[in-house]
Amino acid sequence: MCTALISVDPDSSVPVLLAFARDEMAVRAWLAPGRHWPERPGLVGGMDLREGGSWLAVDANTSGDGRARAACLLNGVGRPAPAERRLTRGRLPLAAAEGASVQRLDLSTYDPFHLLVAEAGAPTVSLLSWDGDELAEQRLGRGTHLVSNRGLELEDVAPPEVPARAVRLIDARIRYFRPLLREAERPEPEPGRGTTRRAWGAWMRLADGDGLDPADERALIGRHDWGSGNVWLTSSVSLVALGRRAVRYDVNVDPGVGEWTEIDVEAPPEA
Repeated sequence: MCTALISVDPDSSVPVLLAFARDEMAVRAWLAPGRHWPERPGLVGGMDLREGGSWLAVDANTSGDGRARAACLLNGVGRPAPAERRLTRGRLPLAAAEGASVQRLDLSTYDPFHLLVAEAGAPTVSLLSWDGDELAEQRLGRGTHLVSNRGLELEDVAPPEVPARAVRLIDARIRYFRPLLREAERPEPEPGRGTTRRAWGAWMRLADGDGLDPADERALIGRHDWGSGNVWLTSSVSLVALGRRAVRYDVNVDPGVGEWTEIDVEAPPEA
């Protein structure tokens, strides 16, 4: 039950803020954010060791056009891709962060997903949703937005169907954190300017889960035992500030317990 909390203000020096809570099975191995793809030297993100992709990728200095981008992925609901042709969805944030057009890919090889793509200087954040049959695109403009595995959460629109065991948790999380997101004073984080807590200010209440117990149905930083040794938990929380001139990326790889770290996203020097 990944969740993305987004704030868009085209007039700000930091137009896009993103908080992303990644939920995954505890046994699935991964690496903390870094430069894990030699063929993509500009990208920084966490790496899924089973498939080699990522759930969130940042490119602060895209070599092609100089525009910084961030892209994050949430699993969707719908018709899965044929097993013999299935590709990992973790490829999509990597491609999108580099500026590739996901719309031009053969999406029939991917299971359903929601992909958020933010670009420095753009007035909106793009939300691409694939259900196995059709691709829909929404533009998230000025204001605050929440995206779950159901897609964009709107109070006046009935959410799509999701597996029964996830419905209660998603609903409880959204109901609790939607008003907190709206009420939080909007920070303007800059890279290298202070600790994560100082840079992100009021948003730390969101990123730290507001003190809820991980077993609480409302928890943004959750831990739930599905039985038979299957533990589903929030493995990391990321904060990305996409500014007009620079990008700040902070992460906690042990949410609720570990420390926050700012990740260096500046492009490495050429060899």
